[in-house]
Amino acid sequence: MSWRRTVLIALTAGLWVTGAAAVTASAGGGNTPGHLSAVGWTCIQPRIDPTLVLCAPPGVGLPPLPGTPGFESRAPSYEFKVFEFATGDFIGTQHLLRPDIYEQGTPPCPQQPGGAYIYNARNDLWSCTRT
Repeated sequence: MSWRRTVLIALTAGLWVTGAAAVTASAGGGNTPGHLSAVGWTCIQPRIDPTLVLCAPPGVGLPPLPGTPGFESRAPSYEFKVFEFATGDFIGTQHLLRPDIYEQGTPPCPQQPGGAYIYNARNDLWSCTRT
């Protein structure tokens, strides 16, 4: 995965709430945005990179942005599935960590340039996309 693509995915995670258009379920089963939507996942096509679809598992929700309700009590981590919008092909899994969790022990992220998580100030989360 290219550095540009990795950064776009990381930035995209910060724009879940303020720049997303809902994605409707499409036909097909298995690990696709359509199937995941049909079984209760939240799948969105972010405006910052409309070539992607990001899917959050049921009951998890999207991470709140700084200054919005729920930000202070947000989950310690999030994990989303990332797909190509045009084809529905699976790209990888995006793992997000709050800074206080990340700083307890820097986990490796070998699929990203430099092998490390990327900090996204927009949503105050560290991001790793694993393929």
